[in-house]
Amino acid sequence: MEIIKKIVLTGGPCAGKTSALERIVEHFSALGYKVFTIPETPTLFTQAGMNYLTKNEKFFYEGEKATLEIQMALEDKFSLMAKTLSQPCLIICDRGCLDISAYMKPEMWKKLTSLVGVTTEQLKGRYDAILHMKTTACGSEEFYTTSTNAQRYEQANAEGMKIARELDQKVYDAWTGHPHIRMIENQEYFSQKADVVIKEIETLLQQ
Repeated sequence: MEIIKKIVLTGGPCAGKTSALERIVEHFSALGYKVFTIPETPTLFTQAGMNYLTKNEKFFYEGEKATLEIQMALEDKFSLMAKTLSQPCLIICDRGCLDISAYMKPEMWKKLTSLVGVTTEQLKGRYDAILHMKTTACGSEEFYTTSTNAQRYEQANAEGMKIARELDQKVYDAWTGHPHIRMIENQEYFSQKADVVIKEIETLLQQ
């Protein structure tokens, strides 16, 4: 029986997604799974020259539209690749399509999805689970840093962490209504937080 699960690993800035992804690949590869990791598309665009803080609305809109289209295309292509394999597969998305909506006004998001030909509910339905890792700016401020992501706009200061907390909530709200959304809280040690992520995926695979 074909087993392919597509999971979004999301959350606020400095939540530990990159480190958690490494643990996921290591853990489930050892169990015989083929693990695909879809990179964070906005980061790819930023590295290529996109400026999501631009005041140019047309430029912003075209950039966000392209971000959504490429996000969907990457996921679809890796899903097709997974279907060619006999072993069980995990497709872990470093953020998903609905994350994009957290960074724009609702009316722009509605226009964008309409032109792309999808709805918010259809986008939610693309994924088997949403794992939201809470930003360390919420209760674990001593671990908040920008050193792991040079593209991060939310700096490691009081104002930056305030923005990070606001973004964390917006991203979580964007996924509200998905039948399998889980909040991954901060722990005393990051290894414990990563363990919770692993356990959530194991639980999903048992269903």
